[in-house]
Amino acid sequence: MNSERQITLFEKLGRSISTDRLGTYLTAAGFNQDRALRLYIWNAHIGEAFHLPIQGAEVALRNSVNHALCAKFSPDWWSAPAFLSIADRERKADIDTALRRIDNRKKPRVTGQVVANLSFGFWVGMLQPRYNSMIWSAHLRAAFPSLPEEKSRYDLAASARRIADLRNRIWHHEPIFRMNLSEEYGAVMELLGWLCPIKMGWLRPHCRVPQLLRQKP
Repeated sequence: MNSERQITLFEKLGRSISTDRLGTYLTAAGFNQDRALRLYIWNAHIGEAFHLPIQGAEVALRNSVNHALCAKFSPDWWSAPAFLSIADRERKADIDTALRRIDNRKKPRVTGQVVANLSFGFWVGMLQPRYNSMIWSAHLRAAFPSLPEEKSRYDLAASARRIADLRNRIWHHEPIFRMNLSEEYGAVMELLGWLCPIKMGWLRPHCRVPQLLRQKP
């Protein structure tokens, strides 16, 4: 009789996933290996489901900020001396990175390409207080016409930062199952409603987050 212990699937996966990462799920699953693996898969599925509403908010935000920058500095704001003179170091570095990507792909240096290649962090960073007097005091309502009257640039920036943090956790494959994901989903949809209520209404029926929340192991 073979007395050797059967190696479980959980243990076999330890090398490719890492025991530390799996340990997070094992502890949450009460040290039930099967449930831990189901929780791992569910975490991946719920992160995937968040892609649609977060992508909707990210694209809407960048187009709205781009609208304000074009109005203030010209359609080529990213190369305008007036903009570069007020941009902080991180924003300038982001633009340099975007331009390198465009050049490497042999694409033209046009605003559409620049906007598409800038990170979510760039657009969130443009909502910092330092830009309030130079940009947002005059252009906030034109750039964000659906932002509720009682909400300010501060509220918009705080919401965008929150969504960016969630996005980064998901995009870097981090566990999100311990978060209040129902509340996070509400925050994403609220921001999307501030940015474009029509888009929010269009995307909502296609969002699978509420369905998957009910299926958590």
